Amino acid sequence: LVVDDIKLNYVLVRAILKKTGADILWAENGYKAIDLVDSGQQIDLILMDYNMPGINGSETARIIRKKNNTLPIISQTAQKAGEQFLNIVRDYDDIIFKPITHEKLITKINEHMPGL
Repeated sequence: LVVDDIKLNYVLVRAILKKTGADILWAENGYKAIDLVDSGQQIDLILMDYNMPGINGSETARIIRKKNNTLPIISQTAQKAGEQFLNIVRDYDDIIFKPITHEKLITKINEHMPGL
């Protein structure tokens, strides 16, 4: 599941992961991500932006954690310092810094889902 309010970021991740055969879902905000998790649809990993309108990535991650504390949630962010960064370190399982490249994304996902 890719959670990002910018569609181009979702399209980039989908293109990078196309060869893996993974089914990629997109939620353009945290509320839709929570709805997808609640829907019972199989989700193996979440790539989530921090800065989104309505509800940010950390708030969304905390809500999802209460429902499923084993689902890996990786932050996609350019934030490397400050309060937002501390929230990311606390609320996510891992971080991938933007700009996201094929190699960085595949490596990071493989750390949480070996064999992708």
